[in-house]
Amino acid sequence: HRVERGDTRNFHQSTYANVAEHLRPLHVSGKIKDHKNVSIKWGVLKQTYNTIVTYHSKLGEHWDNECGANISGALAVESWGKYIAGNVHMKPFRNKGWEYLEYLEDIFPQG
Repeated sequence: HRVERGDTRNFHQSTYANVAEHLRPLHVSGKIKDHKNVSIKWGVLKQTYNTIVTYHSKLGEHWDNECGANISGALAVESWGKYIAGNVHMKPFRNKGWEYLEYLEDIFPQG
């Protein structure tokens, strides 16, 4: 669905509505998701993706999708603590990757 993405890296409302409709048969419990819920979830996924890309590409820090930032050693732990104080979205990825990264890399190819 990459071609349905606009210049702002967001999809058109009709795409979100189609996703919600596609997910409806898979619904087990809780509120049935509509296009607004899908749009919000997409925003969260995109924010996480951008956080990882910024950490790795723009800051030049280590990243792999198995160990994440792979923080070990006292100096690295101290530096990491300072970094996540202002970048809380990276906190879950101290020593683990993100299961959706490859999917978002397909939507947002680099280079």
